[in-house]
Amino acid sequence: MTLRNVVARTFGASIILTCTAISLPAIAKTADGKLLVAVSFQRQQEQRWAVDRAVMEAEAAKHNVELRFEYANGDPIKQASQVESLLARDPDVLIICPVNGASAGPIVKSAKESGVPVIAYDGGVTTAKVDFYITRDNYQVGVLQAKEALKFAPKGNYAMIKGDTQWQELPAFVKGWKDVLQGNESIKVVFDQYTTGWSPTAAQAHAENALSANSDNIAAFMVMNDSMATGTVQALKSRNLEGKVFVSGNDAETPTLKLIKSGAQTMSVYTDINDFGSSAIKAAIALANKQVPPHEKMVDHGAGEVPTHIVPIVAVTKDNLCDVVKSMAKGWTSPNEVFGGPNECK
Repeated sequence: MTLRNVVARTFGASIILTCTAISLPAIAKTADGKLLVAVSFQRQQEQRWAVDRAVMEAEAAKHNVELRFEYANGDPIKQASQVESLLARDPDVLIICPVNGASAGPIVKSAKESGVPVIAYDGGVTTAKVDFYITRDNYQVGVLQAKEALKFAPKGNYAMIKGDTQWQELPAFVKGWKDVLQGNESIKVVFDQYTTGWSPTAAQAHAENALSANSDNIAAFMVMNDSMATGTVQALKSRNLEGKVFVSGNDAETPTLKLIKSGAQTMSVYTDINDFGSSAIKAAIALANKQVPPHEKMVDHGAGEVPTHIVPIVAVTKDNLCDVVKSMAKGWTSPNEVFGGPNECK
């Protein structure tokens, strides 16, 4: 049975959406002596992944590492087939951002049976133990969002627009919200919905429903990512409430940063992509040389504790927008793109 078929059977039995990366040991090198690292990303269409790739390529060039990339475009079966082809090239390391954390188990097991250590990148694998994990702390993302919400709206009705239930990190994210907001008698959660596929259209519908059910009396929308925040902003705009209601987000891509500048969206969270991508390459090199990469904590997603590097994050608001934009990874955005010219952000 091929790896593709094994994943197909696993995917049919259990679906847990996540994002992961794998790295493989220094067994096979390219003809010119370079380490070969195969990279399988979950998708390609978001700006984020092009920047991750560029950062990885820059770091790899410093260390004589060759990279090969594939993009699964949200299809776990396609990803299994792509990884099977990548493993056939005898890479030293595989970096995979799995479409599905449960169905990624057979992919991880296949790599490890081939002597390839695995690094999970930006999400966990639940059905097989990886060798290393690189992620942001999604609990802290939730904490940052909730703290900013209380600054903007210390009392009133709150609406929660959550992401897809299949996302592995969703419980930790929600716990971050709850640990800040629970017990605050000035806050009342009047709306709480998950959003299949993180759809901006569905998020807009959620926001409209929350507003209608509460006669537009919503003080804050706790929104898990920027694409859904964009839908929420549209709902507020249609009711002349743009900029008057707190809206959180996560990812801090250029369209969102423009919304923060205008005041339509209150905040987002930026993850240091320079650290993300470069840490993955450094970890791959370490594992290839039978070493444990530097890490801050151990994380268990169900298959055993894994050494984990936590990537820095920062809350992005109108107050620190210029400074954060100037510090972002090359290719992510620029002051000119966000501010419309060089004079507003020097």
